[in-house]
Amino acid sequence: MSTAYHLTIQNIDVTVFEKDKTFEKASFGLSCGGTRCQFFTRENILLSQYSIDFIKNQTSVDFTPNGYLMLFGEDQQEDFKYSTVLQQELGATTKIATPDQLKELYPWITVDDIYSACYTDDGSEGWIDPYSLHTWFKNEARSLGAKFIWEDGIQQHDCDAIVITAGCWTGQVAKQWNIDIPVKGHKHTVYVISTESEHIPTMPLVADLITGVYWRPEGKGYITGYEGNSEWDSENFEPNWDKWQETWEKLYHRSPSLFEAVKTENAWAGLYDTNVVDSNAIIDHVDNIYFATGFTGRGLMQSPAVGLSLSNMILGEIPKFNLDNYKLNREPFVEKYVI
Repeated sequence: MSTAYHLTIQNIDVTVFEKDKTFEKASFGLSCGGTRCQFFTRENILLSQYSIDFIKNQTSVDFTPNGYLMLFGEDQQEDFKYSTVLQQELGATTKIATPDQLKELYPWITVDDIYSACYTDDGSEGWIDPYSLHTWFKNEARSLGAKFIWEDGIQQHDCDAIVITAGCWTGQVAKQWNIDIPVKGHKHTVYVISTESEHIPTMPLVADLITGVYWRPEGKGYITGYEGNSEWDSENFEPNWDKWQETWEKLYHRSPSLFEAVKTENAWAGLYDTNVVDSNAIIDHVDNIYFATGFTGRGLMQSPAVGLSLSNMILGEIPKFNLDNYKLNREPFVEKYVI
């Protein structure tokens, strides 16, 4: 939808084909809506910075500016040092906290196995409602003349360019033109929980890179997930309840005061469009077939920048971002902060 919007504002005729009008299996709607600039690679930092600014200042989407808190262990200290310097050089407002400082800032965190932490507290990171951003792009594109075809099956349409942004199914679509894209669906479960402890609505999204668990406030409770609770499965959307106990143990380890008594209220599962080579996006084209996929959980938060980038490519404009490292056939460059 972002690409459709960015093309229609340039007065380009756009037709969007989507067989599922409900978007019930689309990855964006099954995410937790996080938006951050804390990444390991330059390109992901820049795409997210632009996208967050776009969401906050050019759309009507509500942005929850609680920030992100990322926790690192001793064996991650070199990555931590490299990435925080890079983020700050690129203008991110990332702050560093030692375990003692972390305990003062967030007394509900257990710091025994934490080497250091990165966080933001200036409203530059947070989360959104995924459907709100998608709906905004869709409505804006439609108001600017985009046409929508909500049908399945084979049809014939004349066009100058084809754009494939079908998440983990992008590779299946691209095979029609003999394009091989190394992306698979990677199922992740999100649990909705309530606790007996006092709720903290101002809490940041906590991404614990030591245990692989994350959580953030949602309503009067929290939503949470665990990197160890994932599987390569692009068909089964049932939540993985078998991993709930392990997820809770990770939560309790990090914050006993918050998560000693927890009740699961609901759960859902969605698919990361995971680039199996290096967990980084693929934004490229073969002739007039353009595609963007492989975001590995970052598609929603980077969608404004990606839509702009694809429109730049299609229109032959000077790109705002250097996309060389996102080409289909490239040397792998790994994004280490996937959760």
